[in-house]
Amino acid sequence: MSAHPARMHKILVVDDMADLADIAASLLSYHGFDVIVAYSGAEALRMLASPAGAGVDAVFSDVMMPGMNGLELAQAVGRLYPGIKLVLTSGFTAPDLLAASGASYPYAAKPYAIDTVIGLLRGPDVSRGPIAH
Repeated sequence: MSAHPARMHKILVVDDMADLADIAASLLSYHGFDVIVAYSGAEALRMLASPAGAGVDAVFSDVMMPGMNGLELAQAVGRLYPGIKLVLTSGFTAPDLLAASGASYPYAAKPYAIDTVIGLLRGPDVSRGPIAH
């Protein structure tokens, strides 16, 4: 895989498991991305609103987190920062559960290959928030 990301440079990695967040950040950095890390949904929103969050192109977030979960984070990011791409991951949540939430986001099941994540980050943005009724 090329170490030069196409059109996407800054990624916010969000996972309450610090070791997993840090490994994902290291792997994405190795592949040429500028990466910042948050360890909760609330921290991710604070980072996006701060100077550190300027220029974030995508959020790569775990779904299962205490407090604000990844789906809630994705919905907030979509509402507050509609230009930011969202990619979700989880070792526990099946894509069917994501679909049942009324939302659709690119998804990488844990354990994932970093090439899969990079493909989702670089691919077309097919994410959409909950469908309004």
